[in-house]
Amino acid sequence: MKKLLILLFAGLYFTACTDTDDDGGTQEEPIANCDVIEVSGTINEPTVWEEGFVYIIDGSDLSVRSVLTIEPGAIIKIRNASISIYEEGKIIAEGTPDKRIVFTSLSDDRYCGDTNGDGNATQAEKGDWIDLDLHGTIGSVFKYVDIFYAGQPSGGNSQAVNIDWAQSAAFTFDNCRIAHTYYNSGSSSYAFHGSSDMKDASVSKFTNNALYDNGRPIYFNTFYQLHPSNVFHNPEDPTMTNSHNGIFLSIWGSEGNNGQSVNWDNTEVPYVSNSPSVTQVHSSATINIKPGVIVKFINSGSGIQSYNGSVNLDPGAILTSYKDDTHGGDTNGDGNTSSPATGDWKGFRVTDGGTNNHWVNGPNILYAAN
Repeated sequence: MKKLLILLFAGLYFTACTDTDDDGGTQEEPIANCDVIEVSGTINEPTVWEEGFVYIIDGSDLSVRSVLTIEPGAIIKIRNASISIYEEGKIIAEGTPDKRIVFTSLSDDRYCGDTNGDGNATQAEKGDWIDLDLHGTIGSVFKYVDIFYAGQPSGGNSQAVNIDWAQSAAFTFDNCRIAHTYYNSGSSSYAFHGSSDMKDASVSKFTNNALYDNGRPIYFNTFYQLHPSNVFHNPEDPTMTNSHNGIFLSIWGSEGNNGQSVNWDNTEVPYVSNSPSVTQVHSSATINIKPGVIVKFINSGSGIQSYNGSVNLDPGAILTSYKDDTHGGDTNGDGNTSSPATGDWKGFRVTDGGTNNHWVNGPNILYAAN
């Protein structure tokens, strides 16, 4: 028999019912039924979400304006809503390998059973809920956390995690799985939207994460050094990748005027520039494009310019068209609909700021106009 408990606390509304044990796991494994707590409104004072409960956010966004601590094994189910973490708030969600914390769809019966009580009438689908929005928060932590079935379009964007303000780039995501995110080709749609503010790996700590069954998996600043522990496939099923599998860069105009340096060294997926024009890398900056790396350019006007050696292109790296499926796979996700052609992007230009200006040609520079 269900037991009903109603509490009004810190702007939240709770409803509790049956309790059974759950078990964690390293895969997307079912977890038994849990007590249900319905949550809405605003968290205004320190709050703890515990194992053995499933926390429901249904149709109304949750604002976090204090510290929300989520204990290992807690399950959060969401429908048609987002979780926004503001300046005065943060989420500390530290799971373990055996007791992961899960953010998922209200229709996902694998975790805590048939919480919405509709039997098999609905199944979890991409875009069932909106996102985790880091909206000014500093120091939020997500470890051993799963974020599934997010990406419902909102405000022209579609993502599972959104880094919204510059200070929000101070975060930790470690051993997380971000998967089954809705992809909207007509919007700014990235499973993890790090934005241009995600630029310093010592501040934006993103390690040991797996991104899979999304559209575009990740987007961040040109000079962010991505840790090699991150993967772009399901660790339990490496054939499950992303439909537009690449590292998408916030790369515009003149880059690196603060002396930044970065190695583009990930060889699992290509780096992708969506700049509409040739990106000029400042002479005080350095981009090292390492052996085996593939860089793809989306727009016909896009390219990259090295100023006094600011871009070091290894002979074993390839610069090519976004439509080039031979190198780095079908990154634009259109199957055989498009084919690469000369002029798909502008090219690789080197300059010393004076009379020595030329476009570089070679066997590793493909489908450029120059």
